[in-house]
Amino acid sequence: MLNIEAYTNVINKVNTLDSMSIPNTTEVKNDEFSSIFNDALNSFTTSQQLSDQAVESLVVGDDVALHNIMIQTTEAQLSLELAIQVRNKCLEAYNDIKNMQF
Repeated sequence: MLNIEAYTNVINKVNTLDSMSIPNTTEVKNDEFSSIFNDALNSFTTSQQLSDQAVESLVVGDDVALHNIMIQTTEAQLSLELAIQVRNKCLEAYNDIKNMQF
């Protein structure tokens, strides 16, 4: 349960976020989106590779901590689920646009 001081801090942070200016969408460049997308894709690939290497080192018999392997495989699983959800949302948006009548 939140005490009054914690609740006040949360409200102040929300108010600061509301007062922040949102950049004009015309100022956003395509390079920024593609770099964000590429970074996310590289992060996904890296987490999958780290997970594979951790499991492989466990199978080979290297001295590795089991909890680190579990953490890496869980991160890889979550990043895969996120990538699938993003793909599904993109396909859904594409289908909505495709089915629009002009």
